[in-house]
Amino acid sequence: MTDEIARARKPSTAALHARLIETNWSLLLPILAEDTLIAMIAVGPKLSGDAFYRQDLDLLMTLANQAGVAIKNAQLYAAVTVANEYLENIAATMESGVVAINAVGRVAMFNRAAEHLTGLPAETTYGGPTSALPACLAEPLVATVADGQQRTQPEVELPMATAAADGPSSRPVICTISPVRDPAGTVLGAVAVFSDLTPLKELEVERRRAERLVYFQALASGIAHEIKNPLVAIKTFTQLLPRRLGDTRFLEEFGRISTREIDRIQRLLDRLRTLSRPAGGPRHPVDVRMPLTEALELVQPALEEKGLTMTAELGAEARVVLGNHQEMEELFLNLLLNAHDATPRGGVVAVELTRTETHVTIAVSDTGPGIAPDLLERVFEPFFTTKARGSGLGLAISAGIAQAHGARLRATNRPTGGASFTIEFPPAPMASAVVA
Repeated sequence: MTDEIARARKPSTAALHARLIETNWSLLLPILAEDTLIAMIAVGPKLSGDAFYRQDLDLLMTLANQAGVAIKNAQLYAAVTVANEYLENIAATMESGVVAINAVGRVAMFNRAAEHLTGLPAETTYGGPTSALPACLAEPLVATVADGQQRTQPEVELPMATAAADGPSSRPVICTISPVRDPAGTVLGAVAVFSDLTPLKELEVERRRAERLVYFQALASGIAHEIKNPLVAIKTFTQLLPRRLGDTRFLEEFGRISTREIDRIQRLLDRLRTLSRPAGGPRHPVDVRMPLTEALELVQPALEEKGLTMTAELGAEARVVLGNHQEMEELFLNLLLNAHDATPRGGVVAVELTRTETHVTIAVSDTGPGIAPDLLERVFEPFFTTKARGSGLGLAISAGIAQAHGARLRATNRPTGGASFTIEFPPAPMASAVVA
């Protein structure tokens, strides 16, 4: 108050008093917001010339306090408006659809991408009931508001309200629904963010097409190589045949080599037929020890001839899986022969059968040089082989048989040296009766 400063007669306030007289201000009141000065009210002298009394000051201070609250609210409103505009701009430029609902089930946000993906007009959807949304969005949004739990739908078909006559009626999307909470943790609503998976699906189709093309190129190249060698031998003898019809020894050699090379082509075709139809047989409960034992008996002479030792731990209890006995025997035989070829004379081929709650596992290990780390992922490719005379079909056929049985076939290197091929079969149901 100007009068109070004048009565104080302090040197430090003389300049302030002079300034108040100059501006004709009798009273200055602070406007505070959270104990911070944000403005002030300047009041001139009363027209009546009277002094300001206590009731006048109380009224003016009440006015100042209300002005402080009003200014703070205006600032907060402006900040909220700017923040909302900022969020709306972000949502509008997002390629993912964004839909938010409030606690009473009204649509509180519906961006342009959501309009495009659902085919619903934003002007009628925004502010409307959640029931106007597709069920795959509305149901999880309502459920999240009810229980406050986040939800993720890795892939769901989103119907389009305005699909073209020749276009798709729905599109695959990945959707995440999250609750919206206040600082106290109360659920105020829920927001769904969903993205179109169609481009990814198209890329996946193109990738698979490219992989199939590479596969068939490798397959054609391998078949051509494997058939060319015996055909060259047969062609050479055929070209010499007119000039050496009287050579009995030549004719005998021609017949022997031609028969051998034709048998070689026949074996290749038989293996290709097996590779193309690995899942042809019926599936029955089979004690995996039975086809495994038969495969071990078949390969035993070859192991003994090479001077290899074989160990087999099959256990005393039946290990039942759903499968085809003949196909499983061929699978085990291929792995055992592969171990035989990889193991040097005097080495060991080991077979171990184990069971857990989730798998029946057979491991075929050898003491050979192992597999180069960069080739571990390629050993199951058709016609891929590191052997000088191998066809590269045995492990490819094995992988096909394992896949047809719902099993997983893996190749690893043992820490102590050599390679190990592991097959994990899902166990058969407990009530299954074993087929002999």
